[in-house]
Amino acid sequence: MTLAQIKKREEVCRTRPVVRRLRWIAAELRKNGELPSTNKLGARLEMSYKTVTRDLDLLRDFFEYPLAYDRRTYTYKLIGPLPEPVL
Repeated sequence: MTLAQIKKREEVCRTRPVVRRLRWIAAELRKNGELPSTNKLGARLEMSYKTVTRDLDLLRDFFEYPLAYDRRTYTYKLIGPLPEPVL
């Protein structure tokens, strides 16, 4: 990746909060394989749990992240290999 591409990506993330949130959530999934509850995640990202849920739906449905909701622990977990990094 060239320096110009990196700067462009950083600029997009600064001006587009959805992209910034999705990149953060994707990084957490890559690191831990699961996420805290949407309430805790919303508090950490300073947004409502509904926004977090919509972001997770976007990752699962559009970006094809293999996510499953665990009703016992109220968390989302990876259930398969991750797609190629887009975010």
